[in-house]
Amino acid sequence: MTDLALRDRVIQRLLAASDAKLTAADVNESTSLRQDLDISSLILVTLATEVEEELGISIDDDELGRIQTIGDLLKSIEGSLQRNRSA
Repeated sequence: MTDLALRDRVIQRLLAASDAKLTAADVNESTSLRQDLDISSLILVTLATEVEEELGISIDDDELGRIQTIGDLLKSIEGSLQRNRSA
């Protein structure tokens, strides 16, 4: 499971990039990035790049294309972190 501080930072970044009038209390791991938060593919790529640089990880482009929810994004980040730890 993703570290709570990391989870909160990711959610705050998504909310800041979104035009939706939601708070962190309004979202959960099943919240849709596109439908609920109106996050475009371009915004998602930008946010993913920022997270990659911050954490020193890499999220595969194909994997990024399959991300639909906050939970998907968090799982992808956690998977990348685990791969880095075992490398």
